Amino acid sequence: MGMRRLKISKRAIKVNKNAHSDFEEINNNMNMFNAMEGIVSKAVSTGLSEDFYKDAKEYIDYVAQKQGISADQAVMLALITEHSYGNKKVEMEGIAQFVECRNIKVVQYQSDVDELVKRGIVFYCNEDYDRGYLLAPRALEAFKNNEKFEKESYASADVIEFFQHFFDLTHMIHLDMLSTALFVPEFERLLAENTSIPYVQKLQELVDDLWDRIILTHLCRHLVLGGVDDGLDYSHIGFLEDDRNKRFMLCNALRNGRHTLITNGLLEHGCADGFEDSEVVRLTDKAKNELLGGVKIAIRNNSLRDVTLCQDISEKELFFSPSVKEQLGNLYDMLSEERYQGICNRLKEHGMRQGFTCLFYGAPGTGKTESVLQLARATGRDVMHVNVSDIKSKWVGESEKNIKALFDQYRNIVKTRKTTPILLFNEADAIIGKRKEGADYAVDKMENSIQNIILQEMEKLEGIMIATTNLVQNMDGAFERRFLYKVRFEKPDIEQRSRIWQSMLPKLPEGLVYKLASTYDFSGGQIENIARKCDIESILYGDDYLTDSRVEEYCRQETICQKSSGRRIGFIQ
Repeated sequence: MGMRRLKISKRAIKVNKNAHSDFEEINNNMNMFNAMEGIVSKAVSTGLSEDFYKDAKEYIDYVAQKQGISADQAVMLALITEHSYGNKKVEMEGIAQFVECRNIKVVQYQSDVDELVKRGIVFYCNEDYDRGYLLAPRALEAFKNNEKFEKESYASADVIEFFQHFFDLTHMIHLDMLSTALFVPEFERLLAENTSIPYVQKLQELVDDLWDRIILTHLCRHLVLGGVDDGLDYSHIGFLEDDRNKRFMLCNALRNGRHTLITNGLLEHGCADGFEDSEVVRLTDKAKNELLGGVKIAIRNNSLRDVTLCQDISEKELFFSPSVKEQLGNLYDMLSEERYQGICNRLKEHGMRQGFTCLFYGAPGTGKTESVLQLARATGRDVMHVNVSDIKSKWVGESEKNIKALFDQYRNIVKTRKTTPILLFNEADAIIGKRKEGADYAVDKMENSIQNIILQEMEKLEGIMIATTNLVQNMDGAFERRFLYKVRFEKPDIEQRSRIWQSMLPKLPEGLVYKLASTYDFSGGQIENIARKCDIESILYGDDYLTDSRVEEYCRQETICQKSSGRRIGFIQ
């Protein structure tokens, strides 16, 4: 690597600050976009040779001077910008293929790319099936204005905005776009730019250790923005630390009560059914009073309005028919934040409603609810759950008041979130059915009233609402018209069932997988039931206990609801 640097130093163009005016005069007709275009066009099939650097000298110098970076960094920035446009990710080997050189040569530019990541102009996403470098969204805006990219200021108008900045950072860790090594200095900058905020002042008075400040801020953020007062388990804290050993030591100290935040009375273990839960840690009253005194906090009601934060949603692979996969793919694209905001602005310009309403319908266990969660995870959106079957009885006598309060809370959450959350009506069969004409009974009148209010709220919705249902035959026409997108989830075919079996029970022999997929017309939910049962039996009795015949017996037990007619209870046929 040292030899490469020596060679490049002989032909790389150094930025001369004293020659700034001459540089601008020579390049007065150039801008960031055509300079990077010049670099990319001249880099094709060159292997990044010395001749390339000579031919592209003018363009490289311009980008380097404009952004305050080295010549090699300017080249890498141009290539990453070219190949990551449209939210696509590019790996170093992709760049090697483009310039037609060996991977080992491009790897020698790794430190240059790392420096771009450190500056925040480039991110590295480490998602399982979609890894690579991605240009920072704000970088394109800077290039468009022919300006130097600068990191976004963390200066906050109030504590809510402060916690929102902190959430944005931790969400990038969750998406593997930010390492612990890069997160820590960003957190220090967040504190340094907000010393006038009482929370920051009190935090720095109470604790000296940087990681203690991070943990407290993480729990306070969940409380203030999410209304989470019952604490967090260690998976929602440990992910902040990349190093597995350090993560283990951190969680173990919290679990055993030896962590300084616990011994100093700022954190305590959670409580479940009157017993201490050492797997959960929460803020003490002392911590809340000292750190958040005067901050208005709305504790969420888990039974009615449960909010799932996007970073708390685990990634899960789902298998669908090409038609469903295409429809969901379109929704993923439309609800990506950049496109969603553009769509809302365009609808507003045309005087049209901005509400984004979707209906996911189909047989039970086909992945409707999980698809909503994965959509939220992929687009960085929180989910506000409304489980109709759980709360319907609580509407009796106060239906109008409570359903309006539900939408009012959603509007308030939209205002406090940087990214619009999803309002999810799960198992919405009971509210989208045909309204009762000439209703005489109180319950019928109540249900009609609920439906009318929801229909009115859908008309003026400014956000994203998704409803899931197993039944659509009896759906009221007024609801059907108000759902902009309708996705039908079908039971998986043999090929999809085989893939589900393989993903959930990877140790099954290939022949048994095909036999099970062919013999049993199971939904994904039913296959997951069997997989969970197999896991439980393995834990109790060991892997040898699970024979092929035993797995088949579990399948036969799963069909207990099947009638002689071939119809299954709860399925649409």
